[in-house]
Amino acid sequence: MAFHALRAALAAQAMDVSLETLVTCSGEAFALVWSDQRRATELQVQRPVATLERAAALVGVRLEVRADPDPARSIERLRWHTANGRLALASCFKDGCVGVIASVGAAGRGQAVRSDQPTPVHVDLAGGLRAGIPGEEPGVYALLDAVAESAPPAPDVRALARAMLRGPDVGIAQINDVAFGQAAITAATEASGHEDLLRDPTTLTRLLLIAEQAEFGFGCAERWFASSEGVDTRDAAALARRARSVRASAGEWAERLWDRNGQASPAALGRAVMGRKSVVFAMPEQLGDDDVPGPVVHTARGRAVIVDTRGRREALARLAKGVENAVAAFGADVASDDLKA
Repeated sequence: MAFHALRAALAAQAMDVSLETLVTCSGEAFALVWSDQRRATELQVQRPVATLERAAALVGVRLEVRADPDPARSIERLRWHTANGRLALASCFKDGCVGVIASVGAAGRGQAVRSDQPTPVHVDLAGGLRAGIPGEEPGVYALLDAVAESAPPAPDVRALARAMLRGPDVGIAQINDVAFGQAAITAATEASGHEDLLRDPTTLTRLLLIAEQAEFGFGCAERWFASSEGVDTRDAAALARRARSVRASAGEWAERLWDRNGQASPAALGRAVMGRKSVVFAMPEQLGDDDVPGPVVHTARGRAVIVDTRGRREALARLAKGVENAVAAFGADVASDDLKA
């Protein structure tokens, strides 16, 4: 959501920059993170901050990420900054979506837009910022200068991807011992094979986070490499194919970890359990924990039933391994000096 909001903020300044460019060239597409020690909300908040700042710098604007848990003070500061020509990115809509705040009144009512709401609407900020930008920690927001500076040269995307997947930190703050790229995917792959870990809501949330981030990030990278914006044509075609492989396998992995097809009704859940190979199925609200064919896990996304058979678990493990292999192949290609289209 943070990158969608940044794109909307740039559009408000008549700067048409694709989401694919922002996500790929900032390095967010490749910043895959896994941690057994840190909370999922910390990964969601802290990991993308530096890539979001780099995305703004790519197009020549300055972004400041700030944290202020005091609702009254944060609203007063947002009011002052927007009155002085700065745009604010914050979770300001009732559904928690990040929007772009153009103005804030004395009573805490603001004017904001978002990617699917281009016409400014009123938002009530008097109760404080319910979630952060990016992520879920309350009181975190970003300020964007309304006047664009001269944009820096475009980065070497292959070098950036290579460093983030395989090498040392390149300016993106690490979260203690969290590894990037291949090491993160390898650790998550190992976790996918343990029955008890899937029944832990925190572990399941982290697995979903890394699977969905890989699907989204490499999907953006695939489209960017395939577009006219992509790097050297010879390299771009090969990298687009590799990114497509990661995107497709990560998407299937995520679906097996959290299948939404059974959520509509008890009958739909029954059909999904019988007809699909997922392990975790989202549950309809009207079902009790004792009415489903497996243990129930309670997560921030809602309840889900784990239908754990040997065949389903083996299929899940194979999918996770497929994502690991696809990321390794992409890493090998970005490290190669002799890509062929």
